[in-house]
Formats: sequence, structure tokens, C-alpha cells
Amino acid sequence: MHDDDSRDLEPPARADASLPDDPITDGRRAWVDLTGFQRDCLEAIARCKRDDRPRSPAGLIATLERRYPTVSRARLEPNLRALVARGLVARREGLPARLPAYRLTGAGHALLIQRAERLATLCELRRGDIDTADEEADRGERADRTERRDER
Repeated sequence: MHDDDSRDLEPPARADASLPDDPITDGRRAWVDLTGFQRDCLEAIARCKRDDRPRSPAGLIATLERRYPTVSRARLEPNLRALVARGLVARREGLPARLPAYRLTGAGHALLIQRAERLATLCELRRGDIDTADEEADRGERADRTERRDER
């Protein structure tokens, strides 16, 4: 039997461990530290506010069910608590039946803006280009439909 037995070695460091002097300070780490569902919760809160819909758990579930087949309170509430603990979302007790209502904090809003700006940069879009890009996509779809019709 070999004397070189590696079972007593220390396990590797956790994958989520990072150096304390990590230079990323623009919110990227905060975005990737969130689960996909938590990111969607942030977007749902922003969407409910924009559409002037309730930001209660029931309102958020209705918004999230556009993307997910079913969303339960048992799944939603721990994720909202995690977002509150990170300082991205604030919770307040509402008046009807003391239902909680959620809102984005400044940090949560800034995180969504940073993400949108990074995606816009990746797609080489500027704020005014978004409407132009939508119009070009519509023209491209119409041209594709015309070509398919002509092929028949």
C-alpha cells in the first residue's frame, strides 16, 4: 500500500469564496450573486411599479407567472427575504390585512439600471437606438414574412 494517501488533504476552497480586495465594485458581483429567480423578482417589482399594480406577494406572483409556469408563496417569500437582507428590496406592511408590499431600494434600482446598461452596451445600443432597433426588427420580420409568402 502506498504511503501517499491524498484523502487527508484539505478540500479546495469554496467556489463562492472571493478575495477581500476583489476590484469589482460596480455591482457586477451583486448581480451574479443573485439566483435567476431573485433577479426576476427584482424585475417583477419594477414592472409592477411601472404598471401601477400591487407589489404584494399575490401581485408579484401574477407577474412572475408570465415567465414561470407556477410560482408559490413558499418559493417567493424566502427569495424576497434574501433580497431584503441584501438591501435591494424594502418591505413594508400594507393596510389591507397587513399584507406586505415590496419596493426597490436605491441599490436595487441601481443594480437593474447597471444591468440594463451593460446589456445595451453589449448590443451596441444607445438610449435613442432602442426605438430604432425595434423598428428595424419589425421591418426584418415583415421582410421575412414576405419572402416566405413569395416562396409558396
